[in-house]
Amino acid sequence: MSDPVLRPIPRDELTDDQRPLYDAILGGRQGINTLTPLTDADGALLGPFDPILRSPAVGQAISQLGLALRNETSLPRAVTETAILAVAVRWAARFEWYAHAAIVRDAGLIDEDDLSAIAEGREPSDSQTALAWRTAHAVLDGDRLPSELSAAAVQEWGERGLVELCAMVGHYTHLALLLRSLGIEPPV
Repeated sequence: MSDPVLRPIPRDELTDDQRPLYDAILGGRQGINTLTPLTDADGALLGPFDPILRSPAVGQAISQLGLALRNETSLPRAVTETAILAVAVRWAARFEWYAHAAIVRDAGLIDEDDLSAIAEGREPSDSQTALAWRTAHAVLDGDRLPSELSAAAVQEWGERGLVELCAMVGHYTHLALLLRSLGIEPPV
């Protein structure tokens, strides 16, 4: 494992433009996952949050989309986390897996056998989680969703839910590529 491309910005080195975004990121994500810290010992943000500080306007938009997808969707949390974990596996984004597997375990959203299946690129056994996994994989394939899959997703979550799931996969793919390209790994 090599050093990340960017040196994390300690809290006391933030610019006046970066500080409001930093505070918004911390404020909007407190309590989501008590097992994965948001900052390091110097107060630098971990994961995809540190690099987006370099462009506060873009970072604000990314952060707001992430919060909307986390807090404002109609989808069950197990569905959204399944999609995020499928993205993490597809792009080998170890930080994304680290953070979201902890969320899943902390909240008891997906059982360990299904979590292992997702980690290994296999379809989980729970029917709703399996549908989320298949839909996420179809979106990741980059083609039009097969009609039977989109019909099943609409039946389960409605048109709104299908759109939200597709957006979830797109957003977390964006974050996975950011993490991978900048060499951001889990702190453990």
